[in-house]
Amino acid sequence: MNQTTLNLLPVAPTYFDWRGHRIAHYHAGEGEPVLLIHSINAAASAFEMRGPFTGLGEGFAVHAIDLLGYGNSDRPTRTYQAEDYIDQIGVALERVGQPVTLIASSLSSAYAVTAAARWPDRVKALVLACPTGMGQLSDPAGPIARRIHQSLRGSAGRAIFDRLTSRKGTAYFLRSQAYHDPATVTSATHDGFYLTSRRPGAHYAPICFLTGLLNCDVRAILPTLRQPTLLIWGRQATTTPVKRADAFLAANPRVRLEVIDQASMLVQDEKPAEFNALVRTFLASTVNAMPSHAEPVLS
Repeated sequence: MNQTTLNLLPVAPTYFDWRGHRIAHYHAGEGEPVLLIHSINAAASAFEMRGPFTGLGEGFAVHAIDLLGYGNSDRPTRTYQAEDYIDQIGVALERVGQPVTLIASSLSSAYAVTAAARWPDRVKALVLACPTGMGQLSDPAGPIARRIHQSLRGSAGRAIFDRLTSRKGTAYFLRSQAYHDPATVTSATHDGFYLTSRRPGAHYAPICFLTGLLNCDVRAILPTLRQPTLLIWGRQATTTPVKRADAFLAANPRVRLEVIDQASMLVQDEKPAEFNALVRTFLASTVNAMPSHAEPVLS
């Protein structure tokens, strides 16, 4: 179905194929490549990565994608799985063509960690914003959750989704969970999230998230990573509070933590200047001193 392209980032997307579906890919700037992966929620898209996309454009080749089911990518009727998104990141890494720094948010951070372990020659470093996968959103969906998912695939699930992503529902999510300062949620920010949830098929991926099908466990993977990893946390995050960082720090000595005040879950969009400054410092001090790619762990 042809649809008007959503204006999510300051450049128009191109597309690549993933198993017969179109994945939106955005690119700007020149230099060392970074790849931005948005979070998973009812109204997610590359829009929430606009701060890093624009702020890192000078000195970096910045790439971003909309995962299947979100943004300008296709939204087919299917049961979405975490493995789908890990594989899409792998295809995007191959498309960039040289080792990248992966910057991911929330649940997608777990996909990024898995991708970095699976394709270590394609990922030189990771920056994870309020990540999950070390106990939170990590347990696989059981039979009950799968039955609930089946019941939500039709009109009932669409009705719940439409209520959650109404203008009022979207505003509540943004002001109560995604951002700390309600003034950050401007009309443009509100529209960016609301409009992406109005596309046909927009509810299929989120109901998989709500029923646990997109959970991703990295408790066994994170300790094996060779790549330097920076966690950036919003101090006021409630859905994924900063105390969750302890498990990441204990798992791997290559993991660092930086905390940004007056910011919540979408810290990369609420405090983009501070976020981008931390990314630049991290890459300048750590990654540029590393070999061109990380070696895989030997079993």
